[in-house]
Amino acid sequence: MSDDGTKAQRFDLLSSSESGLSYVREKRGGTMRVLTESELADFNDPPPCPQCAEQFGCEHFNCAGEPILGEDDIEASTPPEWLAFAKACGISRGDLDRLKLIEEHDGEYRVAAGADMRTQELALLLNEDR
Repeated sequence: MSDDGTKAQRFDLLSSSESGLSYVREKRGGTMRVLTESELADFNDPPPCPQCAEQFGCEHFNCAGEPILGEDDIEASTPPEWLAFAKACGISRGDLDRLKLIEEHDGEYRVAAGADMRTQELALLLNEDR
């Protein structure tokens, strides 16, 4: 097994067989599974958060894998029109650039053509927040 340190964050490795199967227990919920090397690798793409083991966005990293700014950084670097949103939802430095691609039309936030998935997620969060 190539990356036991990362896997240990999400799973307790119970045993491995010579045939390449890994017997694991999820730390959250305790579900036991038998996974192949390929399946086990899928749980690390993208890599989980080193602090909480969430894989697709958490209070430490957004779904783009960027660190969420702390309260002081949010206050210092966020434009006033986005400050309440940034404090409520958390943003990264990359999100500050993404917010420039979001415009309000008839009370709804929309993204410019070709925007990445995180920008689209920000627009959805802004529309939910209304």
